[in-house]
Amino acid sequence: MNNEQLPIQTQLSNLIQQDFINVASSYSDNNRLNRDYVLTLIQDVSLLKKYKVSYLHNSDFNETMDILKNQLLNSLYPYDIAFVITIDYLQNSENVDFLQKFFVEIFLKTPKELFIDIFFIFNILCGSVKELYGYFLEYIFNNKFLILDENIQIDCLYKAWNLSLQVYHDNEASQFAYNELKHLFQNALNYQKTEVAFWLYYTPLHYFNAGTHRNKHEANQRFQVEIEKPLEKYIKNHIIPKYKITPNKKKVKDSSKKKVAFVMQRIIRHSTVKVLYYLMESLMKEKQDKYEFILYDLAFPESGGSDVVFIKEFEKLGLKYVNLHEKIFNNKSETYSLLEKCIKSREILIEDNIDILIGLHTRVEYMFFYLTRTAPKQIYWYHNSNDYYDVEGIDIRIAHGSTPNNFKFHVFNLLSNYNNDNDKNLEKEIARIKNSFSKNVIVLGSIGRLIKLDNNEYLETIFEIMEKRLNTVYLVCGAGDSTNIKKQVEKRGLSSRFFFIGFVDPKIYIKVIDIYLNTFPESSGESLNEFISKGGVPVILLPKEHPAMQEIFRNEWDKKYERIFAFSKKDYINLAVNLIDNNVIREKLSEENKNRLLQTSLSVKTFESFIDAINK
Repeated sequence: MNNEQLPIQTQLSNLIQQDFINVASSYSDNNRLNRDYVLTLIQDVSLLKKYKVSYLHNSDFNETMDILKNQLLNSLYPYDIAFVITIDYLQNSENVDFLQKFFVEIFLKTPKELFIDIFFIFNILCGSVKELYGYFLEYIFNNKFLILDENIQIDCLYKAWNLSLQVYHDNEASQFAYNELKHLFQNALNYQKTEVAFWLYYTPLHYFNAGTHRNKHEANQRFQVEIEKPLEKYIKNHIIPKYKITPNKKKVKDSSKKKVAFVMQRIIRHSTVKVLYYLMESLMKEKQDKYEFILYDLAFPESGGSDVVFIKEFEKLGLKYVNLHEKIFNNKSETYSLLEKCIKSREILIEDNIDILIGLHTRVEYMFFYLTRTAPKQIYWYHNSNDYYDVEGIDIRIAHGSTPNNFKFHVFNLLSNYNNDNDKNLEKEIARIKNSFSKNVIVLGSIGRLIKLDNNEYLETIFEIMEKRLNTVYLVCGAGDSTNIKKQVEKRGLSSRFFFIGFVDPKIYIKVIDIYLNTFPESSGESLNEFISKGGVPVILLPKEHPAMQEIFRNEWDKKYERIFAFSKKDYINLAVNLIDNNVIREKLSEENKNRLLQTSLSVKTFESFIDAINK
């Protein structure tokens, strides 16, 4: 240490000692630690590394430090644990990297159910989410991670990555984490660390890749090559032989009643599950004796499990419901063996004599079911998500809407019954939000993951529309990283007219938004359909490769601007501006949408269409 560092060392040591006095005094008065004082202490101790100085011990504090540390030594409260780690470092660990000691011990000592509080501490130690993820990788998920006890590995994976998704939305940090974690994933396969590979597969690898990438198709293609195919090979070459798993040899008999299993990741009010509900509603209305429909719920608790109220709505349809997670583990612990869940879920499905298995997602359980031949017929139901999902054992692919061109899909007709929504209970909230804007304001907006908005092509189009019509605002409804969008909005001088709402209840905001400006190149999902079903008027840019592009162009182009489909960005802008200016046209198109929905509801035969699709 040079002479220039001595004043810094003295100042920092004095500051840390004052921080400790504040913590100790507060504890003496309230019999608990003051969170803000603890955070300040941790922050100041971390500065020792920054300025490359050590702490100057003051013997006057040793006894008080020991007393307070010993009183809190067995506490499970995150701030108590963080305080004890920090004091222990000051007393004994001058030659140890404070951040390394802090991260390692905080991961090992803090209970998983309380760990989310630790992210508030992480925030003061790291300048960015990317820096935090860098510390995770450097101190926890390094070369030594794979030699840890398996339960500790699962616990750390859950704490770091599942919980970070609940706290942060940062696309750059997520892409960084994906590129680093895929090496850990590859090593886990090489060293046959199955639980590590399985826990990494979907969260975080799948979400950090596709959920934060501006080009979903590129992301899915990359994921297939780098993650899915290696994992598929691992299950085939290692898991199946090791556990002596043999394919289900059952044959489907046309004369017998067929059991159809819908395997859902969890039952929540998400667009995918709501679509499933609308299908079940249609299927269960039919009086027939050829099919039995069963809903199997993986109910993964690491993301909060399933919605009990929504489950009851499924059961009211007369549908048999099976909670696979509860049946296997009989608890709601956030951490568990994914391999055990895969094997035992498969056993349950086989014991239940399932004829047709329909997977509605791409978690590792589905890959396991397909590869091990769990049912005589195995189906992947595509929900406009992973268009490159291709696992050995998928017999047919079905879809209820537009489909990609890289696989053959059997499409069935499904009319979503949004009329079940209890709008009366929402009217006050809808009115409150609408009344927060001036009467002459036209509310533009979209609903969905923010990554769909986060591209210059779409944003520039929206900016041009709003600059042409100053009586507009835009509601950004959905979760995700808003950093880049806000920068672009601010740069354009439109910050006062953009409102970032966050995750919303679509039933409310489809009534708040006057004109739904559908995102492109990646379209909105079920919220757009729900908006149209309620008579809403959107503007939709049809991609050139859309299968119905030519037909719609022939039927719609001569309508000038009395239509909702646009055929170019310039056309999109002109349509939007015309709808903003002309309330009469908006009302006319609204009635047309309602009538079209009514006519469709009279002609759609969901049951016949679905049965035909799954029997191809």
